[in-house]
Amino acid sequence: MTTLFVLYDAQCPFCLHCRQWLDAQATLLELEFIPFQAPELVEQFDGIESFRKNDEMLVVGDDGAVYQGPGAFIMLLFALRDYHEWAFRLTAPALMPLAAQYLGLISFGSKNILKWLDRLSDSELSEVLRSRAAPVCADALTH
Repeated sequence: MTTLFVLYDAQCPFCLHCRQWLDAQATLLELEFIPFQAPELVEQFDGIESFRKNDEMLVVGDDGAVYQGPGAFIMLLFALRDYHEWAFRLTAPALMPLAAQYLGLISFGSKNILKWLDRLSDSELSEVLRSRAAPVCADALTH
């Protein structure tokens, strides 16, 4: 896999913020952003409609794999040079459901927050993410 296609809602403030932040990061995999509103979406990704639920962000690998929910956010982190290791850590059962909050926290926060987050145990990190959820749209956990 060399490219991830990020399918997002171009009318969702959280999705737009994530898109801008992701676009500014150094990547290990190419990220190509495609809004759900693009007329060519269904043609380019045959059958993608069966994966869409509540306009949740989707990530599609150039190998055809489709990631949604927490898996989509983890794949996005996997593609980023500075957050690659975090993708593996967030696959822990207690942390995986909080992948969107993690991405929100780091994208709205400062780079220094990573040093602090690195020192936390998984249970401490889970508590922080649950209590300090980043400002997101109404469908926070599905975007």
